Amino acid sequence: MVVALGLVVGLAYWDEERESKAALDDFAAEQSKLASGLGASLAARLAAIRRDAVFVADDAEDGRGLPALIAASYAPIRVRTNSEPATRLSSTSPAMLFSVPAGNARTVDLGVAPSTLLVAISQVEQPGDTLVLLQPPGSSDFIATDGRRVAADAIRAALHEKRTSVRLSRPEAAALGLPERMAFAGLADVDGGALGRWSIAAVVTARRERDRERRAQWRLVLGVAVASGLVLVFGGIALKNQRKELELEQEIAVLAAQGERDDRLSRATRAAVMGTFAMGVAHEVSTPLGVIVGRAEQLAGRVAGDERATHAARVILDQAERIKLLVRRFLDLARGGPPAFTRVSCASVVRAAVALVDHRFGKAGVQLKTEIAQGLPMIQCDPALLEHALVNLLLNACDACTLGGKVDVTARAEAGHVTVVVTDDGAGITPEDAARATEPFFTTKPEGAGTGLGLAIASEIVKSHRGVLSIEPWSPRGTRARIELPLPSDEVHHAG
Repeated sequence: MVVALGLVVGLAYWDEERESKAALDDFAAEQSKLASGLGASLAARLAAIRRDAVFVADDAEDGRGLPALIAASYAPIRVRTNSEPATRLSSTSPAMLFSVPAGNARTVDLGVAPSTLLVAISQVEQPGDTLVLLQPPGSSDFIATDGRRVAADAIRAALHEKRTSVRLSRPEAAALGLPERMAFAGLADVDGGALGRWSIAAVVTARRERDRERRAQWRLVLGVAVASGLVLVFGGIALKNQRKELELEQEIAVLAAQGERDDRLSRATRAAVMGTFAMGVAHEVSTPLGVIVGRAEQLAGRVAGDERATHAARVILDQAERIKLLVRRFLDLARGGPPAFTRVSCASVVRAAVALVDHRFGKAGVQLKTEIAQGLPMIQCDPALLEHALVNLLLNACDACTLGGKVDVTARAEAGHVTVVVTDDGAGITPEDAARATEPFFTTKPEGAGTGLGLAIASEIVKSHRGVLSIEPWSPRGTRARIELPLPSDEVHHAG
C-alpha cells in the first residue's frame, strides 16, 4: 500500500506539472491573441491619423479652418512643403510627432499624445496586472500608455526574432512596474504604411495563474494526506473519486475560459469571413447586373412610343446604376479607402432615402412623416453611402412597427453639425440591446427575418463620415436612431 500510495503521489505531481505547463502555454497563446487584437486597433488609429492628415492638407489648400474634432486631437498641426524642415517638439513635450506625406509635395506634421494614440488600447490595461507597450519605428525603447519610456530588452529581442510571445522573469516584470512574479508578453507587428512599422506588446502578469497553481498544489497535498489516512478503509476508491473531482473542476474552469475566448474569436472570424464573402458576392453581382442593364436598354428602345413602359425601363436602369455605385463604394470601404466626399444638400439626401422606402411603408401600412428644417446647410459626404445608411434605419423602423404605426424623420442643423433622427412607435428596444445594436450579426428579429448587418453597416458608414450613430429606447414606446454629421467649416457659422 505504501508503494501504491507513493506511485499515486508521483503520478499526481507529474500530472499537476504537466497541467501547469499546459496552462502557461495557453496563457501565453492568449496574450499573443490579445496583442494581435491590439495591433488591429493600433493599425486603425494610424489609418485615422493618415486620413486626418489628408483632411488637414485639403482644408489648408482650400483656405478652410480645421474642424474642431481634428484641432482638438492634435498639437501641433503644421502643413509644410517637403523641402521645409520637419517640426521639432520640445524635449519636455510628451507628444509623438507624425510626418505624413499628403501629396502635391506637401507633408503634414501632427503631434499626438500617447494617451490619444493609445486611447482604445489603454482600455485593456489593469493596474498591477496588464501593461500595454508600444515601440515606434526606429526606436529601441517602448512607450507606455501614460507616456513614460520603458527599456525592455527581453521583449525587444523577442520582436527581433519574430516571436509572438515571450516569458518574462520576476526581475524583468518588476522593472516594468508589474508585481515581482512571472509574466508573459504577447507580441505583434503593425504596418502603419507611410508611418512605418510599429510593434506592440501586451504584458500580463502570471500571478493569478501561479496562485491558482499553488492552490491546486496545496489541494493535492491535502487530498493525498486525507487519502493516506483512509487508504486502509477505502483504498483506491476514495483516491480515484477525489482525482476525478479535481480533474472535473479543472476541466470546467478551462472550458469556461475557452468558451469565452472561442466566442470572441468566432465573432471576429465570422466578421472577417462575411466581409470576404460579401466582396466576392459584390464581384459576382456585376455580371448579372450588366445583363439587366443591357436588357433594360433594349426594352427602352423597343417601347419608345409607350411612355409608361419607357418610364419603367428608365427606373430599372436608374436602380441598376444605384446598385453598381453602392457596390463600388462598399468595396472601396472594405479595402480601407475613404468615401468619395462631395458637397451636397443634406435635405436632398434625406428626401432621396425617403423616396426609396416610401412604397415599403405603404405596403406595410405604416405612416412615414418627414420634417426637414428650412435652410438646412450643405454637408461633405458620399451621397450614395449616406443615403444607404438612412435607408437601413428607415427599413428597421418600418419593420419594428405594426399596421397603423408611425415613423418620424427629422433633419435639422445644430451647433457645428447636422442631425437626422428616425423615431418609430414600435415595440421598442431595451437599453442592453441598444448598446449592442451596431454589433455585426446582432439582431432582435426572429430567425430568418434579419441578418444583423443593417445597423452595423450604417454605423460604419457614419463613422467613415466622422459622424456618430446612436440607438436608444424612446418614451413612451419605440426606438430612436440619431445620426450626427459635422458641418464643413464654412457652414458652421451659417448653421449657428
